[in-house]
Amino acid sequence: MEAMNCPRCGKVFVRINAPICEPCVKEEEVIFDKVRDYIKEHGDKSVKEVADACDVTVKRIMTYIRDGRIDASGGMRDEVSCSKCGKPIRSGRMCEKCVLETNFQIGDMKNAADIRNKGRVFTMGKK
Repeated sequence: MEAMNCPRCGKVFVRINAPICEPCVKEEEVIFDKVRDYIKEHGDKSVKEVADACDVTVKRIMTYIRDGRIDASGGMRDEVSCSKCGKPIRSGRMCEKCVLETNFQIGDMKNAADIRNKGRVFTMGKK
């Protein structure tokens, strides 16, 4: 545990899980609930329209979508795209196809590293 200043309000707090203090976490959840509820009622709005109606930034709403906390529906669908291929997505950072391809590539790299390192003994010690 480390003491640090909250990047949102500046108060000193002991960081346990969240990178912001507990009062700011609670405030963030209230804002998130407001955005989520607005989208449920007005699913045909764009990200900009939702941001204006909820008095939050477009960046914050995009963060909720990228983190998978809300789905881009209705008018927001065309505004959120896969960071790899550009295909429209509802949430996250990549479409399912690109996630699978990336996972296969990571698996292939891990297998190649395992083959290269097979039989080697790694120790931690002084030279």
